[in-house]
Amino acid sequence: MEALSCIMKIRKVTIVNRTMPRALALKERFLQVYELSNTDDVQVVLLNDKEMVEAAVRDAHVIVTATNSATPLFDGDWARAGCHINGVGSYTPTMQEVGESMVRRCQVLIDTPEAREVGDLKDCNQQIIVGLLGDVLAGTACLDPNRLSKDDATPQDRTDCTFFKSVGTAIQDVLTATEVIKHARASGIGTTVDM
Repeated sequence: MEALSCIMKIRKVTIVNRTMPRALALKERFLQVYELSNTDDVQVVLLNDKEMVEAAVRDAHVIVTATNSATPLFDGDWARAGCHINGVGSYTPTMQEVGESMVRRCQVLIDTPEAREVGDLKDCNQQIIVGLLGDVLAGTACLDPNRLSKDDATPQDRTDCTFFKSVGTAIQDVLTATEVIKHARASGIGTTVDM
Protein backbone atom coordinates (compact mmCIF):
# COMPACT_ATOMS: atom_id res chain seq x y z
CA MET A 1 0.00 0.00 0.00
CA GLU A 2 2.71 2.45 0.90
CA ALA A 3 4.55 2.01 -2.40
CA LEU A 4 1.31 2.19 -4.37
CA SER A 5 0.25 5.35 -2.56
CA CYS A 6 3.47 7.01 -3.77
CA ILE A 7 2.49 6.60 -7.43
CA MET A 8 -1.30 6.78 -7.40
CA LYS A 9 -4.21 8.22 -5.47
CA ILE A 10 -5.85 5.34 -3.63
CA ARG A 11 -9.57 5.97 -3.30
CA LYS A 12 -10.83 2.55 -2.30
CA VAL A 13 -9.31 -0.60 -0.79
CA THR A 14 -10.85 -4.03 -0.44
CA ILE A 15 -9.16 -6.35 2.04
CA VAL A 16 -9.79 -10.03 1.43
CA ASN A 17 -8.79 -12.21 4.36
CA ARG A 18 -9.56 -15.60 5.88
CA THR A 19 -10.47 -14.11 9.27
CA MET A 20 -12.53 -11.06 10.14
CA PRO A 21 -10.48 -9.88 13.18
CA ARG A 22 -7.25 -9.66 11.15
CA ALA A 23 -9.05 -7.96 8.27
CA LEU A 24 -10.63 -5.38 10.58
CA ALA A 25 -7.27 -4.64 12.23
CA LEU A 26 -5.74 -4.06 8.81
CA LYS A 27 -8.67 -1.85 7.85
CA GLU A 28 -8.06 0.34 10.92
CA ARG A 29 -4.41 0.67 10.03
CA PHE A 30 -5.21 1.64 6.42
CA LEU A 31 -7.69 4.27 7.56
CA GLN A 32 -5.11 5.82 9.88
CA VAL A 33 -2.02 5.62 7.69
CA TYR A 34 -3.34 6.27 4.18
CA GLU A 35 -5.72 9.16 4.85
CA LEU A 36 -8.73 7.51 3.28
CA SER A 37 -11.68 9.81 3.82
CA ASN A 38 -14.08 7.44 5.58
CA THR A 39 -14.61 3.87 6.67
CA ASP A 40 -16.53 3.10 3.47
CA ASP A 41 -13.27 3.59 1.55
CA VAL A 42 -11.97 0.32 3.01
CA GLN A 43 -14.15 -2.74 2.51
CA VAL A 44 -13.57 -6.10 4.19
CA VAL A 45 -14.42 -9.38 2.47
CA LEU A 46 -13.88 -12.89 3.77
CA LEU A 47 -12.00 -15.18 1.39
CA ASN A 48 -14.69 -17.86 1.59
CA ASP A 49 -17.36 -15.41 0.30
CA LYS A 50 -16.76 -16.18 -3.39
CA GLU A 51 -19.46 -13.79 -4.60
CA MET A 52 -17.92 -10.83 -2.78
CA VAL A 53 -14.39 -11.85 -3.78
CA GLU A 54 -15.49 -11.94 -7.42
CA ALA A 55 -17.10 -8.49 -7.12
CA ALA A 56 -13.92 -7.10 -5.52
CA VAL A 57 -11.68 -8.55 -8.25
CA ARG A 58 -13.96 -7.29 -11.03
CA ASP A 59 -13.85 -3.78 -9.51
CA ALA A 60 -10.08 -3.65 -8.90
CA HIS A 61 -7.58 -1.69 -10.94
CA VAL A 62 -4.71 -3.10 -8.86
CA ILE A 63 -4.66 -6.44 -7.02
CA VAL A 64 -2.01 -7.22 -4.41
CA THR A 65 -1.64 -10.81 -3.23
CA ALA A 66 0.42 -11.41 -0.10
CA THR A 67 -0.40 -14.90 1.13
CA ASN A 68 1.16 -18.34 1.44
CA SER A 69 -1.65 -19.96 -0.53
CA ALA A 70 -1.13 -23.18 -2.47
CA THR A 71 -4.16 -22.50 -4.68
CA PRO A 72 -5.14 -19.46 -6.76
CA LEU A 73 -7.07 -16.83 -4.82
CA PHE A 74 -9.41 -15.82 -7.66
CA ASP A 75 -10.52 -16.75 -11.16
CA GLY A 76 -8.40 -14.97 -13.77
CA ASP A 77 -11.43 -14.24 -15.92
CA TRP A 78 -12.79 -11.94 -13.20
CA ALA A 79 -10.09 -9.27 -13.55
CA ARG A 80 -10.88 -6.22 -15.66
CA ALA A 81 -8.79 -5.41 -18.72
CA GLY A 82 -5.88 -3.18 -17.73
CA CYS A 83 -5.65 -4.58 -14.21
CA HIS A 84 -2.20 -4.79 -12.62
CA ILE A 85 -1.29 -7.51 -10.11
CA ASN A 86 1.53 -7.46 -7.57
CA GLY A 87 2.16 -11.01 -6.35
CA VAL A 88 4.41 -10.95 -3.30
CA GLY A 89 3.38 -13.93 -1.17
CA SER A 90 4.16 -17.17 -2.96
CA TYR A 91 7.83 -18.07 -3.29
CA THR A 92 8.04 -21.86 -3.80
CA PRO A 93 6.96 -24.18 -6.62
CA THR A 94 4.04 -25.45 -4.50
CA MET A 95 2.65 -22.00 -3.63
CA GLN A 96 0.30 -20.26 -6.05
CA GLU A 97 -1.70 -17.09 -5.43
CA VAL A 98 -2.39 -16.22 -9.07
CA GLY A 99 -3.79 -18.89 -11.36
CA GLU A 100 -2.76 -19.85 -14.85
CA SER A 101 -5.83 -18.26 -16.48
CA MET A 102 -4.82 -14.88 -15.01
CA VAL A 103 -1.10 -15.24 -15.72
CA ARG A 104 -1.83 -16.03 -19.38
CA ARG A 105 -3.51 -12.61 -19.69
CA CYS A 106 -0.45 -10.73 -18.45
CA GLN A 107 2.84 -9.27 -19.44
CA VAL A 108 4.99 -10.31 -16.49
CA LEU A 109 7.89 -8.63 -14.69
CA ILE A 110 9.87 -10.58 -12.11
CA ASP A 111 12.31 -9.48 -9.41
CA THR A 112 14.74 -12.39 -9.78
CA PRO A 113 15.25 -15.25 -12.26
CA GLU A 114 14.16 -17.63 -9.47
CA ALA A 115 10.64 -16.18 -9.69
CA ARG A 116 10.18 -18.24 -12.90
CA GLU A 117 10.05 -21.38 -10.72
CA VAL A 118 7.33 -20.41 -8.24
CA GLY A 119 3.87 -21.91 -8.52
CA ASP A 120 2.39 -18.79 -10.13
CA LEU A 121 4.79 -18.94 -13.08
CA LYS A 122 6.37 -22.39 -13.29
CA ASP A 123 3.90 -23.72 -15.88
CA CYS A 124 3.38 -20.53 -17.89
CA ASN A 125 4.71 -19.73 -21.34
CA GLN A 126 8.02 -18.10 -20.42
CA GLN A 127 7.66 -15.70 -23.37
CA ILE A 128 5.12 -13.66 -21.39
CA ILE A 129 7.92 -12.74 -18.97
CA VAL A 130 9.15 -9.35 -20.18
CA GLY A 131 12.18 -9.35 -17.91
CA LEU A 132 13.51 -8.43 -14.53
CA LEU A 133 12.36 -5.34 -12.67
CA GLY A 134 16.03 -4.26 -12.62
CA ASP A 135 16.09 -4.44 -16.43
CA VAL A 136 13.08 -2.14 -16.60
CA LEU A 137 14.70 0.30 -14.16
CA ALA A 138 17.91 0.21 -16.23
CA GLY A 139 15.93 0.83 -19.42
CA THR A 140 16.87 -2.46 -21.11
CA ALA A 141 13.37 -3.98 -20.94
CA CYS A 142 9.86 -2.55 -20.88
CA LEU A 143 6.24 -3.52 -21.01
CA ASP A 144 5.10 -3.36 -24.62
CA PRO A 145 1.77 -1.55 -25.09
CA ASN A 146 1.55 -3.11 -28.56
CA ARG A 147 1.41 -6.56 -26.95
CA LEU A 148 -1.70 -5.61 -25.02
CA SER A 149 -4.39 -7.19 -27.12
CA LYS A 150 -7.63 -5.68 -28.26
CA ASP A 151 -11.09 -6.59 -26.99
CA ASP A 152 -11.72 -8.84 -29.99
CA ALA A 153 -8.81 -11.20 -29.16
CA THR A 154 -9.72 -14.74 -28.27
CA PRO A 155 -9.53 -15.45 -24.53
CA GLN A 156 -6.43 -17.62 -24.92
CA ASP A 157 -4.61 -14.86 -26.86
CA ARG A 158 -5.64 -11.94 -24.67
CA THR A 159 -2.79 -10.14 -22.85
CA ASP A 160 -4.60 -7.19 -21.35
CA CYS A 161 -3.10 -7.06 -17.85
CA THR A 162 0.28 -6.77 -16.15
CA PHE A 163 1.78 -8.83 -13.33
CA PHE A 164 4.80 -8.16 -11.12
CA LYS A 165 5.94 -11.33 -9.37
CA SER A 166 8.30 -10.86 -6.44
CA VAL A 167 9.86 -13.70 -4.50
CA GLY A 168 12.30 -11.48 -2.65
CA THR A 169 16.07 -11.47 -2.56
CA ALA A 170 18.64 -11.38 0.18
CA ILE A 171 19.74 -7.89 -0.82
CA GLN A 172 16.16 -6.64 -0.37
CA ASP A 173 16.16 -8.14 3.12
CA VAL A 174 19.51 -6.52 3.96
CA LEU A 175 18.40 -3.11 2.67
CA THR A 176 15.08 -3.36 4.49
CA ALA A 177 16.82 -4.31 7.75
CA THR A 178 19.24 -1.41 7.32
CA GLU A 179 16.36 1.06 6.92
CA VAL A 180 14.51 -0.39 9.93
CA ILE A 181 17.61 -0.03 12.07
CA LYS A 182 18.16 3.57 10.89
CA HIS A 183 14.55 4.43 11.68
CA ALA A 184 14.71 2.75 15.10
CA ARG A 185 17.89 4.61 16.03
CA ALA A 186 16.48 7.94 14.81
CA SER A 187 13.32 7.29 16.84
CA GLY A 188 15.20 6.15 19.93
CA ILE A 189 13.48 2.76 20.00
CA GLY A 190 14.70 -0.82 20.08
CA THR A 191 17.46 -2.65 21.90
CA THR A 192 21.04 -2.99 20.74
CA VAL A 193 22.30 -6.56 20.98
CA ASP A 194 26.01 -7.38 20.76
CA MET A 195 26.69 -10.36 18.58
